[in-house]
Amino acid sequence: MQEKELNEQKIEKTEEKPFENRTLEQNVKDSNVIYDEEYDKNDNISNVIIEDIATHTATEQKPKSKFSMRPTLGYFRNVIIPVICYSGVCGILVGVIVGLYTKFANLLTEWSKEIYTLVHNNPIWSPLLLAGLVVIAMLCYLLLKITPECKGSGVPRTEGVLRGLLTFRWLRVLLTTITSSLLTYFGGLSLGSEGPSIQIGATTAQGACRVLKCRMAWTRYIMSAGAGTGLAVAFNAPLTGIIFVIEEVQKKVTPMLLLTAGCSVTIGVLTSNVMSLLWGGTDYLFNFGSFPDQFAFTNIWMLLVLGIVIGLASVGFNWLIIHSQKIIPKKIPQWAKLIFAFLLCGGVGIALVDTVGGGHSLIMNIGDGKFIWWMLLAILAIKLVLIPVSVNSGATGGLFIPMLTIGALIGGLFGNLFQLAGLETSLFKLLIVIAMSAFFGACVRTPITAMVLVMEVTGSFHHFLFTGIAIFTATLVAEFFKVPPLYDALLERNVEQEREGKKQKQISFKVIVEHNSFSDGKLIKDLLWPPECAVKTITKNGEQILASAETKLEGGDLLLIKSKTYNPDETMEYVERLLNE
Repeated sequence: MQEKELNEQKIEKTEEKPFENRTLEQNVKDSNVIYDEEYDKNDNISNVIIEDIATHTATEQKPKSKFSMRPTLGYFRNVIIPVICYSGVCGILVGVIVGLYTKFANLLTEWSKEIYTLVHNNPIWSPLLLAGLVVIAMLCYLLLKITPECKGSGVPRTEGVLRGLLTFRWLRVLLTTITSSLLTYFGGLSLGSEGPSIQIGATTAQGACRVLKCRMAWTRYIMSAGAGTGLAVAFNAPLTGIIFVIEEVQKKVTPMLLLTAGCSVTIGVLTSNVMSLLWGGTDYLFNFGSFPDQFAFTNIWMLLVLGIVIGLASVGFNWLIIHSQKIIPKKIPQWAKLIFAFLLCGGVGIALVDTVGGGHSLIMNIGDGKFIWWMLLAILAIKLVLIPVSVNSGATGGLFIPMLTIGALIGGLFGNLFQLAGLETSLFKLLIVIAMSAFFGACVRTPITAMVLVMEVTGSFHHFLFTGIAIFTATLVAEFFKVPPLYDALLERNVEQEREGKKQKQISFKVIVEHNSFSDGKLIKDLLWPPECAVKTITKNGEQILASAETKLEGGDLLLIKSKTYNPDETMEYVERLLNE
């Protein structure tokens, strides 16, 4: 590393003395890497987002701002051209692959429901169907044994990779996710295709980066954009894909994220829509028809009540998904869990066909008013059993549609109740849409994504106020009970399983920012750093300053970096490439 050329054995002290009274032991192998025996209690290194440690010292001389409308050649070379090229290729590839995947997933789901309907009308075929489900379960087991990264919905794993917490083998994960999830949908498990679409988008983007040989610093940006594109193509909801990257995947807003995600999502959705013309064009995912323009202000109390109930329901749902795995004995092998899940969902599906699959057709039937209140209550209870069983089996499949289904069931129940209190019948479908949005937003804690998602998949673009009332009420209730967001909790569980038995170390090391590198001219907060990594001080032109999130990096800067990591060599290599390529 370049910092080895610097014969600095001690860190210069600033006026604020940020490293005073610390016991440091120098590593024998590398004189510039410092291993701390104990964590500094004053260092609160945040995950992914760089810590804003302090303002600059009083002696720091702030450079004068040089505003110019003239674009620079370096900006075109380092930003504009890579965004167009990398994001464009990523968008096209994800649009094609996820577009075809979504089409096949929908076809298999329809065929599955037709088979279940046939067996429901002719129970004599039940043993044959159940035997087929056992075969599908064993095929899924073999695929997941080869590629265990594909277990579950795909969203937590993908978020872990994009935040630098986990890894996956992109080509193997891509192929296994597609195959295993399609088997899951054909078998009728209570899982959806949107979660795997996010993982497919991220792995496709990683493959594109490998083929294009782009800078390492661009990889996580392009993969994040690919994940958002996968969601956008699956739902045909471009704005949702962009907001999902910001609000859920990276949990930060930077110009680079907006540029890469916006370009990739736009091109990906356009590519998917052009392909969709070959099989009849595109439509809203949930086409409920037109909605009334007004929701009477005298009925606002209904939205508040609905928000409170859905907030409580989301707390229970998250707790159920997170803690239900603890009930299952660890001695039970995964193949047995898969067989049990397929047979349970299959048996219930034969008796009640509407419970088959993630719930898209069920949501449409609820909107059409095909169920009376006690049927809605019964299906809700059944789904609250089938969804955790499907998730804990490890089968590949998402939770987006199942969460929207639970919200629609609750909305249908309260829609029937509120009609007795004076709610107009024409507002029944709108109430279901609002309930779907509120439940999803409260479970995942992404209220803006939830609001935009449901608007885009239903075409209800004139009710943001009423939807927002329910969403933010539900989210506040969920926050009050301090139950963690669903995907964050699942990610934490995955990380704990991956790092079991490993010891975390805290290191400090120095790196120089190369001229004309990716990081040259960017703010600290704009870079996607390793998890639990913070820039402590920066030496500019011989003067040492404390770093903040708003500090601009320039070629020749010497950075002192502190990180908590399970793999020091990997972390240092990543940071060096981030600042030097």
